[in-house]
Amino acid sequence: MIRHTLYKVLCASALAALLSSTPLHANDDLEARFGPQALLARQHHAAVDVLTVGNGAERVYVFVPTQPALHGKVPLVLLHHGWQGMNPLNFGALIDHLARSGQVVIYPVYQLSADTSPQVVTQNAAQADRRGIDALERQRSLRPDPQRVLYVGYSMGAAISLNLALDPVRYALPAPRALVLEAPGDAYHVAHGDDARSIIGEVEKLPADLPVAILTGSADTSIGLPTARKLAARLCQIRADRRVLMVLPSDEHAGKTVHAAHGSPGAPDSRYDFALKRNDIPTQIPARDGFEPSASLNQLDFYGYWKVIDAMVDSLPERSLPDAVFGNGTAAQRYLGVWPDGTPYAAASVETLCP
Repeated sequence: MIRHTLYKVLCASALAALLSSTPLHANDDLEARFGPQALLARQHHAAVDVLTVGNGAERVYVFVPTQPALHGKVPLVLLHHGWQGMNPLNFGALIDHLARSGQVVIYPVYQLSADTSPQVVTQNAAQADRRGIDALERQRSLRPDPQRVLYVGYSMGAAISLNLALDPVRYALPAPRALVLEAPGDAYHVAHGDDARSIIGEVEKLPADLPVAILTGSADTSIGLPTARKLAARLCQIRADRRVLMVLPSDEHAGKTVHAAHGSPGAPDSRYDFALKRNDIPTQIPARDGFEPSASLNQLDFYGYWKVIDAMVDSLPERSLPDAVFGNGTAAQRYLGVWPDGTPYAAASVETLCP
């Protein structure tokens, strides 16, 4: 479940064209709502402060918006990475976007290596999340706003997020107002023997009014897609208007390919390259203009994973149901932008696995 940029091969020049091009055939309203320029317009903070707490598997990073600084109760995203994703590099672009948009992002390391048993990662992540929240209060006098807490989990992190959401009181964490699960995975994808027992709890007991969005790539046929479908079929107790399974397609055009495989939710930012043995972690990351060109930042991020996360963030205080996430195949759900010449990218699909 390690993030590989080979999964997404849109070149840097195509990214630059995507950022600057005027769509020729796209729905102008959807482009204005979800395109790269709309994402940049959300980023009102000029820097991100970094709090680093603990070492090894106990380490947790807390990314705090600043310039202007936050005060009092703050929106919180608990971001749980996939197997061996201890370095936040591969989610750096998303972390930067969320933090500069006003969210405190907590990123627990929760493991030392592939030798860590999947059976302990939920507890490890919960302890690290708590340390991050404590550091936020001690060092910055900030505390989570219980009305604006989002759990986001990728791969193994999706299993962790589900487990924490099942009993946040037990783990002494603020309860999520919504869940976003990307390319979900489980212990049997990375381990053998007793360690391979499923770590996903009784998701049938999640609250019926908890909004849950599951996203995966159509080419993620070994991990994300089958696990997403299994989870969706187990979540039928959740109100139909508050659960969704979105499948993002691969596509190719004019010699360029975007592959919607297991690594597709990742998008690196070199400023967030924090190797676990590194001790010189920066305390502040200044803003940059635009996004760092990357083979891994493309339509699936801007119009897929990020679109859903941003829409969920915006919906939290009132627990509204954004059309970009929920609904029976709305245009806002399915729109994945355009290629640099304006040709529409293949649309996402919405699957319903409950009676």
